[in-house]
Amino acid sequence: MSRVRLAGVLVIALAVVVGCSLFGRDSDDRFVDVGRPKESPSGTFIASLEEGPEQNGVETRVVVISDANGREVFRDDYAYSTRHGVRVTWLSSADQLWILSSDVGTAHVDRQEDGTWTKTAITPETADTVPEEIAELR
Repeated sequence: MSRVRLAGVLVIALAVVVGCSLFGRDSDDRFVDVGRPKESPSGTFIASLEEGPEQNGVETRVVVISDANGREVFRDDYAYSTRHGVRVTWLSSADQLWILSSDVGTAHVDRQEDGTWTKTAITPETADTVPEEIAELR
């Protein structure tokens, strides 16, 4: 194989590897995105990301959970910056929504016995409570 051809093959291989590492995580189908809601494991709830208010020229996203009838049951009181990124996913084994923000940290949203939903931030003291499947995504 000629040096020029070998160099071309190496450049293509490098582009594939770099492309996979840059885009592979974000293309994972498990994450909620604007226009791409995700059903909870039970099929009872739907998580979505909505466009939030612009803040200092930066787009934001707001996390929303609705029931199967489309009734909103939770709306986050925080608008996550797209500059820093936010990833939202259900725990695969329960109706527990995880919010992974590189700006403000990690939190989960859980349904309480009275039917309300509560967001709980992960702190250094509770970091060991993050399920392994979620910890691997951070």
